[in-house]
Amino acid sequence: MLSTLEIQRPRRLAVLGVGLLGASVLRAAQACLPDTKLSAWSRSSSSRHAVADIADTFDTPADAVRDADCIILAAPVDALASLLESINPALSVDAWVTDVGSTKRGVHAAASQLLTKPERFIGSHPMAGSEKGGAAQGHAKLFVGRPCIITTLSKTDLALVKSATALWTALGANVTQMTPEAHDDAVAAISHLPHATACALAHLLSKKQARLDLAAGGLRDTTRVAAGDPSLWVPILLESADHLIPLLKELEQSSAELRNLLAKKDADGVRAYLDGARAFRRRLD
Repeated sequence: MLSTLEIQRPRRLAVLGVGLLGASVLRAAQACLPDTKLSAWSRSSSSRHAVADIADTFDTPADAVRDADCIILAAPVDALASLLESINPALSVDAWVTDVGSTKRGVHAAASQLLTKPERFIGSHPMAGSEKGGAAQGHAKLFVGRPCIITTLSKTDLALVKSATALWTALGANVTQMTPEAHDDAVAAISHLPHATACALAHLLSKKQARLDLAAGGLRDTTRVAAGDPSLWVPILLESADHLIPLLKELEQSSAELRNLLAKKDADGVRAYLDGARAFRRRLD
């Protein structure tokens, strides 16, 4: 499938941060890139142990990247700048760096400041994951059929677009290219707002002493992502705040619209509101 891009595949791939996404990258690379050697680093010794069967594991980020020509940062977004700083002296001359973070403006700014060759950084965001995190949840099929957004600046080495496209396509993803700003604007609406909304609903119900023993699939479906790890989501939401806050205000207005329709006993208005919501949801199927 990638015969024209075979030359772009990495000889050694290093993954820094072995949670769900990092472990899944390693598992997918083992299955889809059998000629690529794998390296891994994680602060957690148990996470390193979880992938020791398929990757060479290291105690420091710098040691993990020394012989790698492709490095994927799979740590929380607030840890990416320190990782970039720590690995910069150890990067080989032909190495390129990417990440899997949910926000992109911050990591591009950090790469521009901290890397000797900032043009060899390209952002990546595979739109795949789960509320269940950790290396033990990683699997080779996580990215299959899922979108992966790559982000570039005007100074980005254009060859890396081919390299990143080849890598993520090999792992099963469907690649789209954007600027960091366009990415953060889009993902705030389709990912960060739903997460914040699910958390707001769960937070409200946690104070209401709701009869959870009577809850069915609707509550579980609408609050599922609220089970995500706060240590990952706090920095994402904070970094996304300038896009997310206006969306939350619009959500408040939408909720007020339904509240007002109900207060007026406007059956036709409520039906139109629900019909519009149902039509949108069907577009996701």
